[in-house]
Amino acid sequence: MKFSIIIAALLSVALPLGAHAAQARRFALVVGNNVGGDDTVELRYAEDDAKKMKSVLEEIGGYAAPDVEVLVGRSADELLLATSNLETRIRAAKANGQHTTLLVYYSGHSKLGELRMGSSRLAMSMLREQITHSAADIRIGIIDSCESGAITREKGGRRGPSFLFDSDDREAARGLILISSSSEDESSQESDELGGSFFTHYLTSGLRGDADESGDQRVTLGEAYVYTYHRTVSTTANTRSGTQHPTYSYDLEGQGDIVLTDLSQGTTGVLFPRDLSGSFLVFDRGRDQIAAEIVKAPGAERRLALPTGRYVVKKRLTDHLRMADFSLASGTYYTVDESAMDRVAFEDDYAKGAALRAAFFRDRTRATLKGVVVYQSFFSADARRELVPPTALFGASLELAPLLAANIGFELLVGGTKDRTLDLDVIAVPYDFFETQIAVSMLWHAVLGPVDLYAGPRLSGMYMRRSFPEDEDLKERPQDFFGLSPAIAAGAIVFPGSDRDFSFELTTRAGYLAFSVDNRSLFYGEVGALVGYRL
Repeated sequence: MKFSIIIAALLSVALPLGAHAAQARRFALVVGNNVGGDDTVELRYAEDDAKKMKSVLEEIGGYAAPDVEVLVGRSADELLLATSNLETRIRAAKANGQHTTLLVYYSGHSKLGELRMGSSRLAMSMLREQITHSAADIRIGIIDSCESGAITREKGGRRGPSFLFDSDDREAARGLILISSSSEDESSQESDELGGSFFTHYLTSGLRGDADESGDQRVTLGEAYVYTYHRTVSTTANTRSGTQHPTYSYDLEGQGDIVLTDLSQGTTGVLFPRDLSGSFLVFDRGRDQIAAEIVKAPGAERRLALPTGRYVVKKRLTDHLRMADFSLASGTYYTVDESAMDRVAFEDDYAKGAALRAAFFRDRTRATLKGVVVYQSFFSADARRELVPPTALFGASLELAPLLAANIGFELLVGGTKDRTLDLDVIAVPYDFFETQIAVSMLWHAVLGPVDLYAGPRLSGMYMRRSFPEDEDLKERPQDFFGLSPAIAAGAIVFPGSDRDFSFELTTRAGYLAFSVDNRSLFYGEVGALVGYRL
C-alpha cells in the first residue's frame, strides 16, 4: 500500500551546535506517488504526505528551498537521476568544508521488496545502496509503505521505540539511519479522517512540536521516532488491517545531537498553555488537511510551528467537540483557550473537508481543472464550404482520478465565427456560425520522462447553428443541428513545477459526425492547447 523513505539527517542535524553548525548543509529528496501499477489500489494521500514533509523540512528543518528536490508522480528512473544530481551537489559542498546531510523521502507503493512508482519499479536494495554510499555525513531513511521493513531488515532492523541517543559531546555524528513505517510483512495504512497515512501524519505532527518531550524546542531523531512509533501502534491497533509497527536500522559514529527540527526557527504557530490538557487536532482550512495533532499533558507548555494561514483547532469530547477558528499572520502565535472554544455537535464539525473530499474523489489530488482552446476543421472541402467552417472553440475541462485505470474527462466548449459566406455556386449568402460541444473522454496515461502521454476514446454532443442576420428572407429561419460524435484523442502534458500542480498540454483529436440532414458522413480534426491546475 504505502511507502516512503527519508534519507539523511532527517530534518536537521544540529551538529555540535558550535563552530560546525555554521558549516552544515542539508539536502533532501522528497518523493510521492499515488500510483503503483495495475495490481494495486491507487493511494489517496501519498503525494500529499510528500508535500507535508517538504513544508516541515523547509520551515523548521533547516533545509533551504533550493536544496529540497521534490518529485510527485514520477518514475523510478527519475528518482535515481535525482539522487545522482543531489550527490554531485553534496560532494561539492563537502569540498567546501561543509558537514552534509542527505534526506530522501518517498511516499507511495511498495511490494515484494520493490518500490512501485506508476508502471516503473525500483528495488529497495538499490535505493538503500544509493543512500548508503552517499558522501553525505548523515543519511537517514524513513519508509512509509506496505512491507517497508524490508529496507531495514538487511542489517538487523528491529521493532521498538527506543534507539539512538542525545549527547552534549561536540563531535559531529556521522552514519546511516533507516526507518520504516511497518515491518516487512505488514501493510501501511492511510486515513481519510487524517487526510494522510497514519505514520507520516504522526511523524510530521511530532516534528512540528508534539514530540518535543524535553521542551527545549528541538525535536531530536530519538524523540520523533519514539513518538511516531507509539502513536502509530496505538492508533492502528483498532483498524481493520491491524497493528502497524515501525522499524529501524542504524549505523552511527560520533555523538552529536541529531536534531530534526528546531521550533525556534518557526516564527508562526500555535501555543498550548501549561494548564491545558487533552488531544487536539489542528486543521488547515486553506490546504484542506490536518496540519498537526498534539496530545497535551498539564504542566508543560507546548508549541506547534505552522505556516501562515487559516486554521481550526478542535478537541473531541465524549458527546461533542470544542472548536475555534483562527488565522495566523507571519510572526504570530495563537494561544489555545479551551474556555473560549465553541461547543459544536459532531454533525456540525466545520473542519472535515479532507474526509468529505475523499468521499467524492478517489484521489482528490488528481482532479485537474483546465482551460481549453481548440481549432476545429472538417477534412472535406465541401463540408467546410457548405456546412461547418473552420472554427475556434474555447472552454474548460475537468479530468478526474483514474477509473478502470483511465482518467475520466468532462469538457464544455463554445465557439463560432461571423461574416462567413455560404457559397452554393448559384447563390452566395453571408451567415454566422455557432457551435457548442459537451464531451466525455476516457484517457490512458503513460509517463515518458518529464512528459505524460495519453490517448483514448471521446464522445461529444455537438450543437451547431447557422444564422443569416443580413438576409431579409432567411434571418428568421436559422438552421440548427445536433449530433453525437465519437472520436479518438491523444496528447502530451508537461509540468513546469516539481509538484506537478500546473500543467501545459497539447492535444489532437480525430472524429466522425453523421450529418443526418443530407445523410453525409463527415470526418474532422481538432488541435488544441490546455492549461491545467490540479485541485
